[in-house]
Amino acid sequence: MKVSLIIAVYKDVVALDLIIQSLKNQTYKNFEVIIAEDGKSDEMAKYIATIEGLEVYHLTQEDVGWRKNKMLNKAIKKSSTEYLIFIDGDCLLDKRFIAEHVRLKSKKTVLCGRRTEPGELFSDLLRAKKISLQKFLDNYITSYFKLKKDNTRHYEEGIYCNPNSWIGKLISLKASKKEAHLVGCHWSCNKDDILEINGFDEDFELPTTGEDTDIERRMRHFGIKMKSCRNFAVMVHLYHKKNFNQDISNQTQKLMETKKDEFVCKNGIIK
Repeated sequence: MKVSLIIAVYKDVVALDLIIQSLKNQTYKNFEVIIAEDGKSDEMAKYIATIEGLEVYHLTQEDVGWRKNKMLNKAIKKSSTEYLIFIDGDCLLDKRFIAEHVRLKSKKTVLCGRRTEPGELFSDLLRAKKISLQKFLDNYITSYFKLKKDNTRHYEEGIYCNPNSWIGKLISLKASKKEAHLVGCHWSCNKDDILEINGFDEDFELPTTGEDTDIERRMRHFGIKMKSCRNFAVMVHLYHKKNFNQDISNQTQKLMETKKDEFVCKNGIIK
């Protein structure tokens, strides 16, 4: 089965290169890559033109403010498969990442992932390729104290568990009894399910809500379930200063309140 991996990017070519390397190391090989650039960077275009060994499509739009949702809708339309995996352009993937999404997928279900967030020290080491992603993950547990000293957030999310082990089965059982929620930098779904809600709402022109909370709210209305894939599909989110603040959060929350009865967005894939 072929799947689509959609990467939302903005200018960070170094991080994209690390993602591409992690994609070349995937144990599951049957996928296409759609790079959804919320901008039109010459440096990004030059780099993408050098990528070999992967089926890659590069979509762009004018850089006139945060329009991630518009770009993601374009990526959905471009995708040629029936299953979509969404990640952000500063998120590196364990070699079993796509395989685990394919293993866990099911009808009328969204897979909700999480990410470990190393601090500046380890993120800089990864960016500079002074340590490989696989070495970082292979030594993740034994590096606990170093990672904590580096102010790593969500440490537990970086631990991979074999789904056939007793720990893996325990995690699956525990997850089945706890409600999962969608985080925009790491999730996947059947294409039909996101088409049912007309994709992302492009009225959201600020981060924090439109690319995850709003999507989850509208999907749940149509009976689409949220399922955790944490500790199976492992992601490493590189450190960066946060782009949003309380004012942005308040603005998006006000917009959400005006849409509480709208489940198929009007300004989505179909206008």
